[in-house]
Amino acid sequence: MKNCENWLDFFHCLNVYSNKKHLLVFFDNAGERNDKDDFYAALNDFLKTNSAVTVVILGRPWEAPPIPCREVEIKLFSMPQLADICKLPDKTAASPYFLTGATPALLSLYNNEISFEENVRAMLHTNSPFYRLAVNWMRESFRMPESYNTLLYAVATGHNHIDEIAKFSGFPKNKCNKYIKTLMEHGLVIKIPGENGHTKYLPANTYLTLWYRFLLTAVPSPNGNFDDDAFNQFMQYFNSELMADFYRNICYYWFEKSIYSNTSDYINAKNTAYHDIAIGDITFDFACQWNRNVYAYFDTVVGEGLSINLWKEIDAVTTKAAPFYKNKYYICTVNRVPDSYWKLSKTYDNVHIISLKMLFAEYKKEYNAKAHKRFVPSFVRRRG
Repeated sequence: MKNCENWLDFFHCLNVYSNKKHLLVFFDNAGERNDKDDFYAALNDFLKTNSAVTVVILGRPWEAPPIPCREVEIKLFSMPQLADICKLPDKTAASPYFLTGATPALLSLYNNEISFEENVRAMLHTNSPFYRLAVNWMRESFRMPESYNTLLYAVATGHNHIDEIAKFSGFPKNKCNKYIKTLMEHGLVIKIPGENGHTKYLPANTYLTLWYRFLLTAVPSPNGNFDDDAFNQFMQYFNSELMADFYRNICYYWFEKSIYSNTSDYINAKNTAYHDIAIGDITFDFACQWNRNVYAYFDTVVGEGLSINLWKEIDAVTTKAAPFYKNKYYICTVNRVPDSYWKLSKTYDNVHIISLKMLFAEYKKEYNAKAHKRFVPSFVRRRG
């Protein structure tokens, strides 16, 4: 088909070729071509007369083709899927998942033969697809991406309400609303409900968060590399903010699912009034006073870990309100659990230590039930 001069020629050749084979033909980014009207017109005529060829048009949601078709949405991997398909430990899979935002083009870059830090250094280069992908997305989506870059930079750096975005960018609120809506239509920004009904806007995935927070304004060296200071800031934010938020959500998930099995009292673990409660110098991720006071502390930053002094502080501030035996403690950690904490949990039935392995087991339970169904013999009847 290399001698075809236009789309009519191409589809004529395809029609001849399909007499011998049942074809599956993919067209990538057809909606972005300058001659897309000619393409769709020729394709439509071709499909009216040929039923032996299945055509798949790959594109983004706003590139709806002007011909009858069935829409199929391709969803990104979830973290459990990535760990499962790539046969990686959960802890290992979590880092590349959030580094790449589960984007296939970036996941394919990740090298399991080297460390996570070495992967990051390789990606922090102006010739790396990790660097170029966001630039290409913006160029493909907008003729003049500068204004949209400003708004993405705003939401990536913590200015998540329209008032904050307008103040940071200097744009009028109505212009910010218009631009944010366009970014959402292009799959670059998402909105989530905030407190008191105020909508929050965030980058659509963690890759965009990292790129706009660091790489948009970072100055590379002449050879395209970023210096150690930029790398260290990147890694600091990745571990202490981005990954810590993920692990904190896993901790809350475990807490909401498992607390009822450890207490006879009804406690609404989702009630945000009980979240982030400061008592003395300790901020508990969950704390409430009931028949038996409940305190939960989440250790979510990899590399920091639990210390015996932390436990002494927890014990000191919580026993001022009630004796130790009237309290229940839940310590969730993503780091290695010290022997002293395991000893506490074995000594006292009101101290519960939840390791990273236990957190992931609960987090993946629903996924595993669907992805890896257990065989149940036919003679075993279900109740109900």
